[in-house]
Amino acid sequence: MATSPVDDELSLISKGLYRKVSDIVGPECIVVLRRQSNDTPDAFINCASNNKETRVLSGSKAEGFDFESSDFDFMFIERNAIVCTSDIHTTTPMYSTPTILIMETENVSPGFAFIRCLRCEQNNELLKDSLVLRTTGMYISSRHIRESFMSTSISTCHGPCQTSTILGYEGDNAFTLRCPVWPKEAISFVNRSLRQGWPSLDTLTHICKDGCLMVPINSKQQQYSDMTDLQWRISFSLAEKTLVHSMNHCQFLCYGLSKLFLNEVLKKESPYEDLLCSYFMKTAVFWEISDNPSDWSPLNFLFKFWNVFRLLINWVSIGYCPNFFIPENNMFQGKIYGETQVTLLDTLRDIYMDGYWSLLRCPSLHDSISKLITQPEIAYTLSCDELEYVPLSMIEKHKLHSMLQFNVSINVTKTEEIIKILIKTLLMMKTDSAEIKCAVRLRINHVLQAYAQNLFLSPKPTYFNKSRNRMMYKDYKAAKTILCRTQTYFCMNYFILIQQMYMTGNYHRAIEMIHYTRHKLQSQLYMYGWTLDDDIIMTASQQGMSYDTVVKSLIVSDIDMYENTVIEELKLECLAYNQTVGGDLLSIQPLVFLNFILFLCYTRISENHRRYDILDELHTLLHHNDGHHIRTLDKAISWEILGICQQLCGDLHGAYQSYLHALDDEYNYFKQATVARINSLGIY
Repeated sequence: MATSPVDDELSLISKGLYRKVSDIVGPECIVVLRRQSNDTPDAFINCASNNKETRVLSGSKAEGFDFESSDFDFMFIERNAIVCTSDIHTTTPMYSTPTILIMETENVSPGFAFIRCLRCEQNNELLKDSLVLRTTGMYISSRHIRESFMSTSISTCHGPCQTSTILGYEGDNAFTLRCPVWPKEAISFVNRSLRQGWPSLDTLTHICKDGCLMVPINSKQQQYSDMTDLQWRISFSLAEKTLVHSMNHCQFLCYGLSKLFLNEVLKKESPYEDLLCSYFMKTAVFWEISDNPSDWSPLNFLFKFWNVFRLLINWVSIGYCPNFFIPENNMFQGKIYGETQVTLLDTLRDIYMDGYWSLLRCPSLHDSISKLITQPEIAYTLSCDELEYVPLSMIEKHKLHSMLQFNVSINVTKTEEIIKILIKTLLMMKTDSAEIKCAVRLRINHVLQAYAQNLFLSPKPTYFNKSRNRMMYKDYKAAKTILCRTQTYFCMNYFILIQQMYMTGNYHRAIEMIHYTRHKLQSQLYMYGWTLDDDIIMTASQQGMSYDTVVKSLIVSDIDMYENTVIEELKLECLAYNQTVGGDLLSIQPLVFLNFILFLCYTRISENHRRYDILDELHTLLHHNDGHHIRTLDKAISWEILGICQQLCGDLHGAYQSYLHALDDEYNYFKQATVARINSLGIY
């Protein structure tokens, strides 16, 4: 049967739309790199043996998106507790953990459960304090867990999550308990997958093997029950992440277009902006793929998206959104009903009446679709290779970025801890990815460097004897050997040595090292980890430089200071940061760091004219910052450092102005320290 000219034209527009969405979301190879770069830091962090929870990235970042609205969502899975279903014998080796919990799904809404405690570890204070006695046993209170997990003063409660914005990144952190078996309540998903052929058998096996998670939030249907605070939601976040990763690129782009349409059209035009969420769109995409797993291509990309939108409208019309794993769980329950349901349905139908051209309402798609409508032949000339074409510079840049993402900060204080971390990290070398191998080597150097930094800079005892002096000398010698043989970023080992020289009173040697380091930075082309330069990357690639060499010789990173290694002059800021955020890490821009230490050294040896020269350099660097040398996230601590220098020079008015700049910065998480320094001026 021949297709109509209208269908042919729509197929061409669909093809062009596919290319545009691919440009926005990212081509397949870049999406894979994103997933790789976002997942691997968790593997590094989870190497630490003292963590009580396993951290797992979830949400849109983990799925492979990089929209402006994409945030970092983390699940923290309790390591020493396990949830088992009521029909499983807890004497099996799988359940040898200190804390054993039982999932009970009777007398509760579909998709939710009570968690009864069978055995609780003595030193697990969080779970012990959350126990509530009922006639049938001791249960874990989801409300108590939620409230206890709110750890910092900048966090708010959002559903089962702790929501916070740190250094410009918004994220949700959720405490979870793990059930290692697939729950019987979700057996219909398994049967449907086997029948429909999506996901594949291997993917389905992997999903079932991961089991499910329990998150501390109650059902909206039973909010007034005396058992409300004991309800937990059965979460399939791990399964959803696996399903998204198993999508072909056309399916993934359809999911991306659905998120784009939601944020730019549906939420903007609906009087109830928060009624619809991306999870509903993802569920609709899952159902569409499950019902029609084959025949996904650029030519029918537009039609597939329209099926997803039509499915959403149908759900709103009947007031029922079936969970993909437990269809009996209506996710609209308590949210979309009554007058709000009618109003939302009218809005969606108005948009639907515009047909495919409702996509013109998307600002990010408007120009491209308008051009495709008037000149559909543009899409006709696009070959399959052109649809998937990615510039080499973009690939190299993302590979490099993925490696820098791996190198998360770490504070290592014990020898046995570093050995365990290194052993677990080395196991990650069993991969075909050159980027991951390079990242692992970089990570090993980073861990060793952090250990050396602790040997060098951690507080020393106030009393000395011959034996202790010998031990300290061995520590210094070991640390220096490690620093000489390991390198992460360009000049990073010099920065640590400079800090050590200043903290031990070796001011003249520190000054020499600072001038040497500044000369290296001035005489060589380099880039900061947060502003990767396309030209430098391509030049390095053309010269055949390995990823290791590029990272070590061309990239400069911030200097990390922890509470136990920070210099005396910044302890106030580090303590305030810890109280606000719950972490003890201060990051300082390299040039600001070098000038600050140089200023302090000149102050210590009373070379006042030279310290004024350095103060002028710092002043110029801050007041004429173009965003290249000092990124937005580093401005607050940079202004604080300038204020400290001005105060030490007696310029109290200048110090006051600098402290005000720091205080007004949205990324200042040490405001208590800034206020204390302003008060110490005693002039206002």
